[in-house]
This record gives sequence, structure tokens and C-alpha cells, in this order.
Amino acid sequence: MTLSEVLLVTDCDGTLLQDDKSIAPEDQNAIERFRAAGGSFAVATGRSIPTGADLLRRLKPELPTILYNGSMLYDSEKGKILWMTEIPSSARFLVKEALSEFSGRLGAEVLIPEGMRVLAFNDLVDEHLNGAHPIAYEETTYEKVLPEHWLKVMFAMREEVQPEFLTFLESFQAEGVRFVRSERYFFEILPAKASKGNALRRLCEEAGLSLERVVAIGDCDNDLELLEEAKVGIAVENAFPSLKAKADLVTVSNKEHAVARVIEELMENPEGFFRQYGKK
Repeated sequence: MTLSEVLLVTDCDGTLLQDDKSIAPEDQNAIERFRAAGGSFAVATGRSIPTGADLLRRLKPELPTILYNGSMLYDSEKGKILWMTEIPSSARFLVKEALSEFSGRLGAEVLIPEGMRVLAFNDLVDEHLNGAHPIAYEETTYEKVLPEHWLKVMFAMREEVQPEFLTFLESFQAEGVRFVRSERYFFEILPAKASKGNALRRLCEEAGLSLERVVAIGDCDNDLELLEEAKVGIAVENAFPSLKAKADLVTVSNKEHAVARVIEELMENPEGFFRQYGKK
């Protein structure tokens, strides 16, 4: 086996990125060494085209990028959407119902190809949008954003609200959508066909690569399908316990340069790496 057969795909926030959203030189340099040696590199993130733009400029991936937690496959070099799926209009009523039921306790963001649309603010949404790396957004209403292409919806809430909110979601029989927890305080509605795993399969078909030679790294529940599809699915030490329990390997944390650590071991002996950690 040679590195030219191998695809390394990584999540960004909490995995590749440091907690301040920067890429550590150790990780950046390791990615460049891996690519120079013939390996293929790709990103799978919940970020949108606008919020992922700066990151993609720094990484310059030669392969398409998985965005919106798998709702889109995007060629950042050409600025071209290769594939996209959206939340069906028939399921969007759930968002309106949630905003009514949890008024004052729930923040809500709708991501469309053009950017971020905010339906309800709370302190968590404010922190998400106006933190160290501000995100451009437009405040709007459910009725105004309804005709747009919804790629995902993000709900922000404190942990004490989450059990009630999950019960609320389970009470709906909305077809064409799925739910996933993407960060400590965020739950997402995604199109039923959207997952990082499904998008990874499309990416491999596009690039002529085999899933049998894919190594994937992540930290949250929205990375589960990605790790399941890859031959070697790796969770960082700071990952959700639920993801670590299902990973083929648990490596060091994002702060300890998890991506660089994986690349170092992978480059040392690619065949041995897959033999030791790969799914049987």
C-alpha cells in the first residue's frame, strides 16, 4: 500500500482546529507533508460556504469539501456546488413550532447557501455569531426565509432545556429530516440524506478513491457516520463519549495536535496502520 491510495478526512471545530479556531503549525505542516508524500486530504465540517471560506483558503484542499454536516459537497477551488440536499418544505413547520413552544429559551439559525439567517437570539447564538471570529448573518423571520434552500437548522439551548427539547422533537413525525447533536449546546435538523458519511461516499466516487483506504477523524455525534464509513474511524480525546465508544481508535485531543499525531503514525507504516486499526 502507498500513501497515494489513502484519503485522510477530518472534521474542523474540536478536531483539526484549536479551541481559538486556529490551525496549529504542527497540524498544518503535517498535512502538507502528507500531501507532498502523495496522500489525499479533505475536510468534513458543519460549517457553511461563508464560514468555511477562510479555513479552506488556508488549507487549500485539492478535493471537494463536505459542508453543512453533509448537506453539500463543494469545490472550493472553483467555487462550485457539486451536490446539495435540503430540508423539505413539508418539514419546516417543526422550526416554527419549536420557536413557539420554547420562546425565550431557544436560539435558532437557518443556514442557506448564501449565508446565515437568524430566527431567534439567545446568549448562545450571540456567542456563536459574535465571538472571537464573528460570523456574518441576517436577522429575519420564519415567513421570510421559508422559500429559501434550507441546508440545516441549528438550535441553541442550555443543557437544562435539552431533555424537554428532545422529547419535543421525538413527538413530531416530520419526514425527510434527521436530528443530530453537533456541539454541547447545539442540536441540528438536517435533510434525511445529509450526513458526513453519505457525503464521504460521494466524495470517494468523485475522486476515484476507495472507502477501504479512508481515515476519518472527528469529535461530535455529527461525525459518527463519517467514522463508520471510513475504514479507520478515529475520535479525538476531547470527543463526546458516545463517539469515542464507537471509534476504531481514540487519539490525543485537538489541543495536542491530533491530526498531526495520526498523520505521523499513518505515514510511518500505512499498511500496518490499516491492519492494526481498520474495521474487520
